Amino acid sequence: MRGSVVDATAGTGIGRASVAIRSKPAGVLVAGAIANAEGVFRVPGLRPGSYTLRVTYLGYGPRVQDVVLTEAAPLVDVGGIKLSRVAAVLEGVAVTEERATMTVEPDRNAYRAKDVAPAAANASEVLDAVPSVQVDGDGKVSLRGNENVAVQINGRPSPLRGPQLASYLKGLPANIVERIEVIPNPSARYDPEGMAGILNIVLKQNVDLGVSAGLNLGVSRSDRYNASGNVGYQSGPLTLFTNLGVNADNRAVIGINDRERLDALRAPLSYTEQDIEGANGFDGQNFSMNADYKLTPRDVLSNSLSINHRDNTASSANAYTELSGARLQLDRYDRLQGVDSKGLTFDYNIALKRTFEPRKHELSGELRFNRSRDEDHTALWRQSPGAVDPTATRVEGQIDDVDAVSRQAVAQLDYTRTLAARTRLETGYKGIARWLDRDYVLQKDALGTGDWVRSSLSNTFSFDENIQAAYAVLSQGIAKLDLQAGLRAEYASRDFSLAAPASSYPYSYRSLFPSGVVMYNLSDATQMKASYSRRIRRPGTQELNPFPSFFDIQNVFLGNPNLSPEYTDAFELGLTRNYKLGTLQVSPFYRKTRDVIRIIINTADVIDGREVTSVSFSNLATSNSWGSDVNGSLRLGPRLNGFASFNVFKIVTDGGSTSSLGSNGVTWSSRVNGTTQMTPTLSLQASYFYRAPMKIERGEFASTQMAQFALKKKIDGDNSSITLRVTDPFQTMKFRILAGDDNVTQLTERTFGSRTVFLT
Repeated sequence: MRGSVVDATAGTGIGRASVAIRSKPAGVLVAGAIANAEGVFRVPGLRPGSYTLRVTYLGYGPRVQDVVLTEAAPLVDVGGIKLSRVAAVLEGVAVTEERATMTVEPDRNAYRAKDVAPAAANASEVLDAVPSVQVDGDGKVSLRGNENVAVQINGRPSPLRGPQLASYLKGLPANIVERIEVIPNPSARYDPEGMAGILNIVLKQNVDLGVSAGLNLGVSRSDRYNASGNVGYQSGPLTLFTNLGVNADNRAVIGINDRERLDALRAPLSYTEQDIEGANGFDGQNFSMNADYKLTPRDVLSNSLSINHRDNTASSANAYTELSGARLQLDRYDRLQGVDSKGLTFDYNIALKRTFEPRKHELSGELRFNRSRDEDHTALWRQSPGAVDPTATRVEGQIDDVDAVSRQAVAQLDYTRTLAARTRLETGYKGIARWLDRDYVLQKDALGTGDWVRSSLSNTFSFDENIQAAYAVLSQGIAKLDLQAGLRAEYASRDFSLAAPASSYPYSYRSLFPSGVVMYNLSDATQMKASYSRRIRRPGTQELNPFPSFFDIQNVFLGNPNLSPEYTDAFELGLTRNYKLGTLQVSPFYRKTRDVIRIIINTADVIDGREVTSVSFSNLATSNSWGSDVNGSLRLGPRLNGFASFNVFKIVTDGGSTSSLGSNGVTWSSRVNGTTQMTPTLSLQASYFYRAPMKIERGEFASTQMAQFALKKKIDGDNSSITLRVTDPFQTMKFRILAGDDNVTQLTERTFGSRTVFLT
């Protein structure tokens, strides 16, 4: 239904007039709209039937009109509705209700981005403000302490992983993020990847009638800034939304990396003390566009395009001191490192959706293709400290060059049908094909003479993966019970091939992924639920590549091409209670993982004639984890709005009969976030996060914590604002791990320069 609201005398449009639509004869309110600045309104999604249209605006008499929609004429233009001026005496109105920061749904919790992170610069910082979620100094995302979490954008899995995903999230502007959805136990409808669950980043795509636009600028210092702009357009069947964002984040990094070598009696043999001083830099540009076109009242064709460019740099000067077991100095030298990484990702999606009946009977299909190219250049060398010309003493030069191209094609078909009043069927198919080609060239100049020699560690590999899946999910409501059962069947194959020496490691497997939910509504305010799902973690190419990859002079990655995927059976209970002033949610969980992939640290390895600590991967027997989330929100009107979360879990790993590795540790984390409205236009937000120490196989992560404050001033209503944000004012955000075995103990610590003041 469409039309316009005009002044009966002047004939001009009445902007912001209210439109209410009620069904006949019941008189139930079914839809509504607010007219734009010219008085034009549009109400989509109405079914055929008889309606009463009521138009009102302050200072004018209301106008009521009957309207009929039919299958033959599903679009009705009511023309210009004229309102006449009347005198009005008004009482004061106090608005006391606001949209909740946290929304609890049967299978997920949703957090409004502008509430949990009002001054965040990018999506990575928004995620780091969400309960149970943490983003470390390298940008890696974890949920409940588990980094194996699937990240989605608008319900679609991100094609990027690892460092590339971390860079992409830093380049995605925060001001276009609508909310973050935390889905710890997804149904069989969703891809099963991500042991810890799914984090869905929902971007803003609502567009006003006509043209709308937004601009966001933020700066901490000259080399740390972000800017983004978006433009929307809606007219008739066409809706467009375009966004362009740029982000730069350059930080100083300091730390230590100390090693202690031991003999058979655990007495010290020697020490290496390494002091690290450097800088990490990031520059990213992100462009996205969405276009929806209504082919018919029932059919919508959607196109989305995303282009992301990223440039990461890192430089460090590492001062080494070699000591004897009695701590007498044996040698001093510097090792320098320079890294330059570039990436370009192109992602395109086209989808067609037919709506037979909104939210009840729908059919959709989509095709998606993405391509990403990553180029990494790393230079390492050794030189004498304090020399007049340190470059003249350079030796042990090493240059690593990586050129990787990955592609992915996806075809998906989804069908939803309501079979009865509380019976719903969802079914579909998804096919995924992935290809990766990677060249790694390692050159050495041992004597610093400029005579570079290609190393035998250089390698080229290709990786192909194919996944075919079909699913069905049935939902049924019975009295106060809501039940759901689902099954996803999948066939997957991969082939990891090395060029020299020529070798291939094919692997194929079939999997079933059941899921189920039982939810009981004790009352309108209290819900109980139990859920189950099976998840998978497929090994990444870095974990499969058997060739060494140095990330500094003493530490090297070694993949294992024979790794099997992990499977996790996840069980979760939930109790949600809604109060007048807020919400309380308790969610105990248990996860059992078989063929768990774990890091194997060998502190006495020798690779390329050099004593190093090697990091490899192996399938251990099982890993069990259990714990509970406690989330609560509080709404006291302008005085205080916020939430708090507490998460505790225990991880027990069993290496099985072929490995002595194991762990048994408890850790916990907590987050609080509060906002107070100091004046009608000025608000203050504060947040604090703490994670306790966490034991892993042959090591332990130290505790970490961070505070943040933000002061926000609205200007010109809700059209503009200015925000001052202080991040990590007490410099408590650090990374520290102690790991080792009977031969070597290694302590690694980094401080990432996270303390800053941002003006947005």
